Amino acid sequence: MITTVKQFYRKIDAGLTRCFNVESTIPLTDDEIRLFCQLVSEDLSGENVFLSPLLKGERVVEIGPRLNFATAWSANMVSICRAVGLDSVIRVEQSRRYLVGDEKDMDEFIRHNHDRMTECVYFEPLRSFATGIEPEA
Repeated sequence: MITTVKQFYRKIDAGLTRCFNVESTIPLTDDEIRLFCQLVSEDLSGENVFLSPLLKGERVVEIGPRLNFATAWSANMVSICRAVGLDSVIRVEQSRRYLVGDEKDMDEFIRHNHDRMTECVYFEPLRSFATGIEPEA
């Protein structure tokens, strides 16, 4: 099955944003995008959710769940999406985008701000949740 992944960004503070990676079976319509923005905004207005990254540059690092399993949060979010009519949404994962100050070592920052067991660094925006790894028979 061919799917698409779209990112939505919500500012937390000057150095941190949440990124919502939404996988759907077909591209979301403008109305569906507006509805999803409302779902993940803090006040249901959708006004604090953006379609382009708020943090940019070489000192931005994105950390999110490993791609080989869907989180419990994703399962709940997909249920919410289905309840409001976003039937094409099949997975939603939340990642964090940090702006790392020049005074901090990037590798050390990553080591201290993620769980190696359940999270990984996203080096570019997700286009798919597929890992290319297939389990043995």
